[in-house]
Amino acid sequence: MQSPMPPKLKATLLSLFAAIFLTIATPSSQAAINLVNNGEPNATIVIAEEPSEQARNAAEVLQSYLHQISGASLTILPESAKVYGNRILVGRSRTAEKLAGEIPSGFTIQMNEEGFVNRTVGNDLILAGNEDWKYKGTLYAVHDFLEELGCRWFFPGEYGEVIPELANLSIEPRDRIERPSFRFRNLWYSGWFPVSATDQARLGEWYNRNKMAALQVSLPGDGSVTQLAPPGKFFESHPHIYALDKDGNRREDMMCMTHPDSYKIAIETVREAFRKDPDRVSFAFAPPDGHPTCYCDTCQSYFPGFSGKGYGDPSLSDLWFQFANRIATEVYDEFPDRWIFTNGYANRVRPPEGVGKLSPNMGIQSAIIAACSIHRIGDPKCWQRIHYKQILDRWTRDLNSVFIYDYDPGNSLANLPFPALHNLKHDIPYFKDRGVWGFWTEGTNTWMVTHLNYYVRSKLMWDSTENVDSLVRDYCEKFYEEAADPVEEYIWTLEETVESATVHETWGRLMPWRIILSPVIEKLDSLMESAEKAAKSDQVKQRIHVLRLTHNHMKLYLEMEQEVADGRFGEGVQAGEKMLSIRDEAEAIQTGLLPHSPDWVRSFRTSLEWHLNKYGGIADRIDGTSGELVSMLPREWRFKKDAEDIGTLYEWYDSPLDDSWETIDTTLYWEAQGHQDEKGWGFSGMAWYAIDFELPEDQPLDNLWLTIGAVYNDGVWVWVNGERMNFHMDRHWRLGYHDVRTPIDMDISEVARPGETNRVAVLVSTGPPGRNPRGGIHRRSFIWNAKAGAVRGSQEVLDPAEAP
Repeated sequence: MQSPMPPKLKATLLSLFAAIFLTIATPSSQAAINLVNNGEPNATIVIAEEPSEQARNAAEVLQSYLHQISGASLTILPESAKVYGNRILVGRSRTAEKLAGEIPSGFTIQMNEEGFVNRTVGNDLILAGNEDWKYKGTLYAVHDFLEELGCRWFFPGEYGEVIPELANLSIEPRDRIERPSFRFRNLWYSGWFPVSATDQARLGEWYNRNKMAALQVSLPGDGSVTQLAPPGKFFESHPHIYALDKDGNRREDMMCMTHPDSYKIAIETVREAFRKDPDRVSFAFAPPDGHPTCYCDTCQSYFPGFSGKGYGDPSLSDLWFQFANRIATEVYDEFPDRWIFTNGYANRVRPPEGVGKLSPNMGIQSAIIAACSIHRIGDPKCWQRIHYKQILDRWTRDLNSVFIYDYDPGNSLANLPFPALHNLKHDIPYFKDRGVWGFWTEGTNTWMVTHLNYYVRSKLMWDSTENVDSLVRDYCEKFYEEAADPVEEYIWTLEETVESATVHETWGRLMPWRIILSPVIEKLDSLMESAEKAAKSDQVKQRIHVLRLTHNHMKLYLEMEQEVADGRFGEGVQAGEKMLSIRDEAEAIQTGLLPHSPDWVRSFRTSLEWHLNKYGGIADRIDGTSGELVSMLPREWRFKKDAEDIGTLYEWYDSPLDDSWETIDTTLYWEAQGHQDEKGWGFSGMAWYAIDFELPEDQPLDNLWLTIGAVYNDGVWVWVNGERMNFHMDRHWRLGYHDVRTPIDMDISEVARPGETNRVAVLVSTGPPGRNPRGGIHRRSFIWNAKAGAVRGSQEVLDPAEAP
């Protein structure tokens, strides 16, 4: 004899049957589902009898966060268990599939099957997605639902997490199927800043929480061309399939792109890889980093001689893509359902002009490193981004698969803020319209440098129609609470300032932040103070403090650059050293917010430590360490363009500085002072700088030196009192060129004239604008007395950092 049903259970079942009936009869009138009532669980998490690892993990994530939100501990049970009341069905199961109907599933070579459902049926909530192949649909469904409840993961780790406190959780009826706008939604940490195992684990968690996806297909990394013919297997027996260098030697890291055996071996290598692994989706290959080529006569005949305007000169595109396309075409006959990926990077950025129709199985990772990173695609005031658009439009027209390799941050390594939201809100929808497959973004573990960039990227990569302004507002309200308004204005002030800049920047180049940010620094100061006053809770105060550290770090950089522009190099170093202390404080809160450079990066151009080394070396020349200052030459010199290249013929170095000479600031390259057109296309060719100065009558002439701070140039020549000077040539790689960031030192003891007016004239030559479209003197110059032993040989100042 069966026991009578308890009255409470009987009432619950009657309510459930009534709810199911109402759902079937009148779906639009479905009631809200209560999951937690006053901190007590009112639902059960249900998974399949034998759930996938992903589904079990997703259920545990949901259980954990619901407990953190409400204090309630929901039970996880298999679908075979008798569950009364409200259920949350996580992952694929017989019950979920019966109730939900369509749940994204499957995998094809198009890799566009990812997605999930968020659906209510009666008293059941279904959170399930595609778990085939490498898809994480169920995990994304759970995190998407948690976001709906108010959870946010703006940055990795505990610092960036927001979890609401809610004693009651109820959800309204819903019926959503979500699929991402892009297949590849990847961002990886490069090695430019430190990344610990903890940092990497935090990034992986952040990935899942924000629906990012690498998919881990074979990608064309630098140097992967050797996979086509591994040198250990072929170099000794088939040396002719490897590229010739300029000296006629074969190089193991690059292939000859025209020899018949190169094609034959490469094609068979790819075919064999697909035969051995039927599940393999792609085979990818690319040349080594830099501008590699093959100097054999046949390969060299493929160079059309087009100018790449900084996108790799001369362009290797015709030679490389005929090689890659032939491999793809031959492989397509046997494997039409596999991809051949290569990259469009360095000297292969632009599409080829003489290859013809590209194979339908060939895809490209487009990596346009030599394009301005502070302006949006197609920006009418930025010729680099105008050309970028044309290049991308052609690639997406001619290929079935194009994905983007970009750089964020896309500026120098000094850890200055890199506002990019103004670009992302325009560019990512453009990429979607062009059919781009996704992104492989080179990032850094510097989250207060990129700030909201990565979070907004994740949202737009999942849904390119997301409103960026709303995302920023949501961030400010949830992360900074009562301080939301001043922080939001701070963010958009930075964005608008950078967006309106008429200077241009590419990755790894010196950025003239001094002229971009200085006009708004007082406003930013005021907004920071308002945010600090508004903050109430300790947690919000800490978050504002991290923003304050980032702000002060930026201000100290501007101070450093201003001191250097004023000729106070030692004071500039002191400001820079204070930046290092700020990094210590930020890193103590959580690693990866504002880190120090790793050892190998500290000597790399544009890092903060590189700045300190350069400025410290200059300060040593004039502060008594290596010498004593005689005269800091004026910041403003006279300037005259020499478009006809006649200045030397007519001895402009010794001519009167009349009205044909304008005034120019020698702490900024000439494009930043208006010598460019409305698209930012700068003046190139020959131009002259000149300054007259006095030397005291009693000035000793022993070891009297002139230092020209630094010159952007393709060639630079200096005259003192009509005499052309020779200066150290050991770093030169072509006649007349001098490293654009290194001071030029020269002994003027024999040509200086104490008690008289002296003249320094500098002739600068630049080529057509390219990746680094800059010309002219950009750092202060001075006269100084070198101490004995401070000079190596007869021309070069001994940098203390280079001393034996």
